[in-house]
Amino acid sequence: MKGAEQPDKLLFLKGLLSTDGDTASAYYEKLLKLYPESQYSDDAYFRLSQLKYAQGLYKTAQKMFTRLLIKYPHSSLRQECHYWIGLCYQAAGQTDSAAFQFQKVVKDFPATELSQIARKDLNSLSSSLSRKQNTEREPPISKPKTLYAVQVGAFTYQANALFRKSFFEREGYQVKLRTKIRNGKALYLVWVGSFSTMEEAKKLGEKLKKHYGIQYTVVSE
Repeated sequence: MKGAEQPDKLLFLKGLLSTDGDTASAYYEKLLKLYPESQYSDDAYFRLSQLKYAQGLYKTAQKMFTRLLIKYPHSSLRQECHYWIGLCYQAAGQTDSAAFQFQKVVKDFPATELSQIARKDLNSLSSSLSRKQNTEREPPISKPKTLYAVQVGAFTYQANALFRKSFFEREGYQVKLRTKIRNGKALYLVWVGSFSTMEEAKKLGEKLKKHYGIQYTVVSE
């Protein structure tokens, strides 16, 4: 007969399986309070930090990821921490600090899949800086009145929308978060890309559907 699961492991699994961010946070916080020396403590702390990021609390999340590196110096999540610290800085507009963290992932963990993702983020930061510099030098160009985007999700919980947004940003796409009020409640929409024609937006939508198995809707901005 299979033995009972350890209580710290059960708390961690309940957090993982929770679809609501607040509920997951409660399980992780309880694990850290009752079992601070658990083998799941660093992972629980890491996921709490991710949830803070998803809530848009980038500075708080950055401090928590940094604290994790100090509190758990031998954690297997060190490279993930550096990467997410970079994401926090990037979201806060601190591109130099973000680039430093992405470069650290590439340098210290060169043979990992995450290092390849960090390289893409570095390239994206470099391209964004170049576009910004060019925009500052060139006269403004009038944009079409109507622009189109690909909606890849509509969520009642902002945390879920932010997770979807960060995923496509890491894949190299331009992503926007929009809020719509329906029946007196907020609905959080995730839009990818910005196009002058509906046909261009639909082309991207089909590409995302093929690569990620995700349903989409073409919307006008």
